Amino acid sequence: MGGLLEEWGDGPIDPANGIFKPADVTPHWQEVGQYSRMPIDATIMELDPVQSSYPASRIYKAIQHLDSPTAAIKFIRLVRESLFVFNQNISDEHILKSLLQQFYKNETTVRVEDILALSNSDKGKKLLLEDFDLIHKLGVRGFPTIVLLNNDNRGTKIVGARELSVYVDTLKNLNKSSEIVPKPLPDLSLYLNSHPRLFSKEIEVMYNLQKENVPEFMQQYLNHSNYTTQNILGENYYESVLN
Repeated sequence: MGGLLEEWGDGPIDPANGIFKPADVTPHWQEVGQYSRMPIDATIMELDPVQSSYPASRIYKAIQHLDSPTAAIKFIRLVRESLFVFNQNISDEHILKSLLQQFYKNETTVRVEDILALSNSDKGKKLLLEDFDLIHKLGVRGFPTIVLLNNDNRGTKIVGARELSVYVDTLKNLNKSSEIVPKPLPDLSLYLNSHPRLFSKEIEVMYNLQKENVPEFMQQYLNHSNYTTQNILGENYYESVLN
């Protein structure tokens, strides 16, 4: 976790990018959404600004600790969707608790109350600070930053959003002595079940499709009764009805 916003202060947050108050974030986020075609509403920062990213980050660390790293990643995906797509204030404790209850609705071994208790404890705060220490040691100054290491502990750092080919070429350069063999593409039904909400752009990239071919692809490989199609901000997304 990066700890990008502990709280809004009285002074400018990022004057170099014209960010002096929460509402100034909106056009920047919307620009990213248009460029990436991953929908971002962003008007929440004008209507009910997110006051801190720390509460959600501490919950991520608590899930990592009490459940698994995989579960933590899936939960933070849900948090991102709630904020960027559905305009929910993820610094509101009631919204975070609701997201946790939604995430663990079919779970019997992990208690939402235990996760919330750990995230709000001194230990939960310490877990988050450990991430900040790691970021400092790695020299990370911006997000996203991807650090790749090979078995000889030789590595490289990729800063900023890049094309997939950049990561593939970097992996090949780090492992010149062995062939990099991609895993088979996941079956579409398994992909949608592991990520219960998928946006058109994600399906296009994963299966090398044109935007206009995605609806037909979905119909070809999935039973129509197993998913729904929605549209938000001009982009289609698909939700599994099995979760």
